Amino acid sequence: MKLVHISDIHINADPIAGQNSVAAFEACLAHVAKRHADAEAVVISGDLTHHGRREAYLKLREILDASPLEPILMIGNHDHRETFKEIFPDAPVDAYGYIQHVREIGGHRLIFLDTNLAGNHSGRLGPKRLAWLSARLEEAERERKPALVFLHHHPVQIGVLATDILALVQKKEFAAVLRRHRDTIRHVFFGHCHMSLSGSIEGVPFSAPRSTSHPGWPEFEGRLAYGHGPIEPSYNLAFIGDTSVVIHTIEYRLDDRIEWEPLTGGEAGTVTVPPGP
Repeated sequence: MKLVHISDIHINADPIAGQNSVAAFEACLAHVAKRHADAEAVVISGDLTHHGRREAYLKLREILDASPLEPILMIGNHDHRETFKEIFPDAPVDAYGYIQHVREIGGHRLIFLDTNLAGNHSGRLGPKRLAWLSARLEEAERERKPALVFLHHHPVQIGVLATDILALVQKKEFAAVLRRHRDTIRHVFFGHCHMSLSGSIEGVPFSAPRSTSHPGWPEFEGRLAYGHGPIEPSYNLAFIGDTSVVIHTIEYRLDDRIEWEPLTGGEAGTVTVPPGP
């Protein structure tokens, strides 16, 4: 399975940290459509807007309507759940009204979580949402389907103080769920940190892309470092095979600056393999 993971697009009418979030996301979406239109899934894991305003969701819908892609939309701490549901009424919700659901893609069960709590920037997975997650993983186990879990907030301390104070509050509870189901969960995808990350929790690997709007620098001394310096926005590209998961960081604005050359011994975009012994 080929999967595109975008996060933290922060659609906003005004610049954020000197960055134009609308232009940055449009460029990202255009690059995905040009290079990876064959992806089985494109996921945007929250912070769709910067202030959760209706006009920002309308702008996002306008951008998506003009694109051949149909991304799966999640919400983050900068989003407003009810306004999102008004503008995107077809977004699937669970029995409690949370923006979370399951999809079967490429032989995998993709589980999308809602970690938003109105008025708070840190993430929440209370008893109802944790029970929902556990139930979906138990279903995947019974059906012998590998699972991929998506959420907005980072469920592990990353060592960056300014970001870690806004992490998922129920990290221990989430880790306990991973521990119980680590033979079923192949990968955890999240955003929120605005920086490229990888690692593991309870033996389950994770990854996160940078923000398209104002990517972050991993500042370990407690200072804020978003949208400053020569940090390229990116999205992640995942290749998910039967026994492997490979994640690429795609700094999409660099594509136009690269001089692409034909591969030696063949036409552009082809590979010539010499005969073996």
